[in-house]
Amino acid sequence: METIIYKPLNSIWLKASVVGSIWASIEIILGSFLHNLKIPLSGTILSFISVYLLISFLQIWKENGLILRAGLICALMKSISPSAIILGPMIGIMTEAILLELFILLLGRNLVSYMIGGAFAVLSALLHKLLSLLILYGFDFVKIISALYKFLVKQINLPDLDPVPLIIIITVIYIAIGIIAAISGYISGRNYLKHTRSLSPGDFEIKLQSNNQLFSNTTKQTYSIYYLFTNLIAIIISLILLNFNKIFPLFIFPVLYIGICIYHYKSSLNRFKNFSVWIQFVVITLAAAFLWNGISGNLFSISGFIAGLKMVARAVIIIIGFSAISIELKNPLVKSVLYKKGFADLYQSLSLAFSALPDIISHLTESKRKLNKPPVLKLNLFKQAETLLLIFEKEHLSKPQIVIITGELHEGKTTYAKRIIDKLQNQDFKIGGFLSLGLQEDGDRTGFDLFDIETKQKVVLCRKTQNNDWLKYGHYYFDPDGLSKGNEILSIIRLSDKQAVIIDEIGPLELGDQGWCESIENICLNSSIPQIWIVRKSLVPKVIKKWNVGNIYICKISEDSIADVQELLIGIINSQGKKYEIN
Repeated sequence: METIIYKPLNSIWLKASVVGSIWASIEIILGSFLHNLKIPLSGTILSFISVYLLISFLQIWKENGLILRAGLICALMKSISPSAIILGPMIGIMTEAILLELFILLLGRNLVSYMIGGAFAVLSALLHKLLSLLILYGFDFVKIISALYKFLVKQINLPDLDPVPLIIIITVIYIAIGIIAAISGYISGRNYLKHTRSLSPGDFEIKLQSNNQLFSNTTKQTYSIYYLFTNLIAIIISLILLNFNKIFPLFIFPVLYIGICIYHYKSSLNRFKNFSVWIQFVVITLAAAFLWNGISGNLFSISGFIAGLKMVARAVIIIIGFSAISIELKNPLVKSVLYKKGFADLYQSLSLAFSALPDIISHLTESKRKLNKPPVLKLNLFKQAETLLLIFEKEHLSKPQIVIITGELHEGKTTYAKRIIDKLQNQDFKIGGFLSLGLQEDGDRTGFDLFDIETKQKVVLCRKTQNNDWLKYGHYYFDPDGLSKGNEILSIIRLSDKQAVIIDEIGPLELGDQGWCESIENICLNSSIPQIWIVRKSLVPKVIKKWNVGNIYICKISEDSIADVQELLIGIINSQGKKYEIN
């Protein structure tokens, strides 16, 4: 019998879950608000708020490494964003967190380190924007900007004006913004500790939602690790081909690549729905045409116009290609790496943060009405964070224990489980759930019936016979009424007086977010009732990763006796506060 012991999160990861989820919520709400209103310098505004938020929380929770962990959680939570562009924002968030954490590590926990870290974090927003433009349009963009600068200073009769002071002034402004954000956060956090923390938390409730977004594919988009690396290679090849002077014969590959991306990743075109992108393209092309030869050259340059078109073509390749990569980063297989050895804490923290995200967004959206009272809003935010920490501490310790009964296909897992359930019921244990009883015809498996453990009733679950009104999965057609009945049996109401629940079986349907998936999520989130899962041997690793649960015991029917599994289950039930004797 293999045992996988649930390791509770330590304090710093729990607090990082709180900070990361609040940070991500603000990025989602305010980021959408700024984007929809087309407000300039929106990245700088978000950086200011991020620095303020993180420095504030550092005054309340003083663990080293909190910012870096919160940044990692916030960045990874961008993977559920409906936007096709997630890579840039993820990099921006992580850069801010790394810079803040680095200066605090080097200079200690004091106002000076916060100010320096905040200054560099906000400045990174400007550098990130400039680097993004450089990647988007290439080094020709620098030549255009340089020519434009010379043209503008000539118009104001200052042709010898050095651009360095202007760059210094802009840099100083960003540094000042970062310092102000850090000082504001420091003062807010200190004031909360001094004047408000001891007060009652007030009204604030968070309902944790189903949190299977980490490993689920809730869209029709198909993913592939192969596509992820192919996109990266195709982008590089396309950009190299654009650097050749005689580009037209070589233009076939970039055009073909863009066409494939548009066909396979429909959302990669979303950014082009923004009219400002097209204005930007027109401005870049015309600027290149008029400024390519400098302010003393011909008014209109054909070579400059072609260079402008090449810059726009490069931008189109970058936008569509990186949109494709961003979509592939949502691949559940990529996310499942988080669950491997060494990433368990991050996985659990993300699960908590994801589960709280919908309600946090709801509360923050509602708080917009209180914007006329910003001090109250700030204090409420910190109170809510500490309340959320208490909710996380309680929730992540109340995980149900799982006994997995496994074996090969048609090896007798259901028969084995039924004998265990019969023995438990004979000892007056209250068991809920169902078994899937196979039907045979001339030695061939023709379908399954659902057997309700409590009522002993049977209903049709699936058949091999074609029925276009039923759900087809694999070789079987599933009766919607049978699926509905199974989910009814697994409802919290039906299980409220039970001491254990058996689910036979969990397989490809549930891994594809169908079948009993939603009911299992609901049980794991709202109940600590022990569960018995029947799982095909080859699917056990995937099923274990799918849900965030407590201790897991893997019982192989070819190796573990029925008596041993029965004793294990009674021990688990007893640990829940029910004392029974073993016959």
